[in-house]
Amino acid sequence: MRPVRLLAIAPRPFEDELLSCWLWRVASHYSCSPQQVGNWISGASGGLSSQLFSQDIPTGQPATRLWALACRLRQGDLERLSLQSTGRGRASFVSDPAHRGVCPTCLDEDAEEGRDHYCRQSWACVEAVVCPRHKISLEIICGGCFRSGLFQFRSTPDGFVRLFCRDCDAVVSARRFQRRDQTDLLQVVSLVGEAIGKGGSEFERIETASRFLWSPRPEGMPYIAALGLSLPYGQRPSVKAAAAPLANLPPAWRAVTITAVADLLFQEIAKKALCSPSVREAFRQFERGPVPEYHQVPPPTRATSVLNLRAETEYRQLARGIVESEGWKSLPSKTGRARNRAIGKLMLRALNDG
Repeated sequence: MRPVRLLAIAPRPFEDELLSCWLWRVASHYSCSPQQVGNWISGASGGLSSQLFSQDIPTGQPATRLWALACRLRQGDLERLSLQSTGRGRASFVSDPAHRGVCPTCLDEDAEEGRDHYCRQSWACVEAVVCPRHKISLEIICGGCFRSGLFQFRSTPDGFVRLFCRDCDAVVSARRFQRRDQTDLLQVVSLVGEAIGKGGSEFERIETASRFLWSPRPEGMPYIAALGLSLPYGQRPSVKAAAAPLANLPPAWRAVTITAVADLLFQEIAKKALCSPSVREAFRQFERGPVPEYHQVPPPTRATSVLNLRAETEYRQLARGIVESEGWKSLPSKTGRARNRAIGKLMLRALNDG
């Protein structure tokens, strides 16, 4: 049996750390990626499945066991970092790591207390748009260059791992400008997050409401864009309503969606109703599902009468006879409707007699 390869430097995982975050912290000490470290540990090109990085869910026990042995950890210590250990379904987590925000103030506290930057498990939840500790929005945009995208773990000369912006190489920090207090939003997302954590029918209703809000209206625009809410800056994400919108949106758009979901399902917490009665009725119909189509029997066709038209010369003779008749000569004494009725009687008499 091939001896297990041991890593010289392997930081201990934090209690609430994401599995993918810990892998990147380990790899940062060797200036490479977790995939490369996994290849070295396993001694094969396959190494650790890339599924582990995107979903934070181990794809197999052997890979987790090799990492644990190489880092002198118990296998259970790594499995605890997996999102599977939370007991929540996969649909309750943000699927794209680039859409999982971070709290820059939490990262500043990590540095002040002499530890690495690290990503919390709770930041991967779909309702995670505000830090409950600091009451500021979670961010995916650099505070220096204002570009979005995945931040990058790097080892610094003093031996600590920090999150850096890939574009401007600045350390992620809250010291650049003051953040807005999001206490009101935190109350809303806390209520929705509690319902999501319970799972079952409550989570299903939240998912249904989010799909409704991103479903197109008759004119094509989704409901979320027609509620009069303050929408995030930039282009609206292209999200299919059937693809679990909350799991596929960046933090700012998730915050707007969660606010609207709370108004639809928990209206009593809102200071002001956001959704109009027509939108609420449309949601009720959306919840009930599509109305079955019944094939109705077409109404019986009416038999059309056949017109027996006469020759043009015959009509001319009838008209000449009307003009020369005594009834026509008496028309000057009649006006208005009486005159029209008299003309009609002359025409009917001529047609019937002819």
